[in-house]
Formats: sequence, structure tokens, C-alpha cells
Amino acid sequence: MRICLAFLLLLGLALPFGAAAEPKVRFGVKPDLKMYPQASAKETLASVIKALENKQVEYVLAHLADPEWVDQRVAVYEGQFGVLREEAASRLDASALKLLQRFLKDGEWAEGKDKTATVVSLKSVPDRVVRLRKIDDRWYLEQNSRPR
Repeated sequence: MRICLAFLLLLGLALPFGAAAEPKVRFGVKPDLKMYPQASAKETLASVIKALENKQVEYVLAHLADPEWVDQRVAVYEGQFGVLREEAASRLDASALKLLQRFLKDGEWAEGKDKTATVVSLKSVPDRVVRLRKIDDRWYLEQNSRPR
């Protein structure tokens, strides 16, 4: 009995450290890491593009964009995620999608020293970059698209 109890106690202590945090539903949108993987910066940018091609702006905001930025913007709109979704949809039009596709295909990828930030640039578009950052085990698109 003691051995069984000790085993269960050890198992309970080990689980939080061994298992990656399960993604949560955000703003009513379920995560789908198989359809939209985020294990690397490049995968995340490809997932953003795929979600936009699939007209899933709400997925981009809920799971692929920097969660701190999204939460701040939703707070500005007094908790109305739909207003942020409409704002984002109006900005993420066909030309924005084409530009993101160019960043993915032709961009120069620069990883930060601590390997938790990546910047993608295009020589032909010197005033814009794509920034991604790693939080825990997933990568997210940052809002800031200006070179530093």
C-alpha cells in the first residue's frame, strides 16, 4: 500500500514537469496544432499564412499572434474580441497576405541570441520585417513590423 501511494505521489509531482502545457481555448477558438503548427518560427509564419488563406483571422488572433498584444487590444475594445477580429481582417487583406508569403519564401531569417526571437526581413522591403517570439514551447507572430 505504501509503495503504491509513494508511486502515485511521485507520478503526480512528475507530470507537471514532463508534459507540455496543453493549449487552451481562447476567445471561443479551439487550438489546432496539427493544422497550424508552431514548433518553430518558420512553422508559425506558415501557419499564419495558411490560417489567413483559410479566412481564419480569429484563429490567427487567438492562437498565432502574440497573446499579450491580443489581450491588450481586446481590453481596449472592452472585451469585444469580434471588434479586434474585424480590425485585423480589414488590415490582413490580399496584399498583406502576399507580402507575408514573400517573407516566408524569400526572407532572410535572423535568430536572436537567446533563441526566443526571430526577425525575417526582405531586402526589397526595407521598412518592414516579420517578428516572431517563442513563449514556452510555441512561437507567435508579434505585432511590431518595423525594423529596429
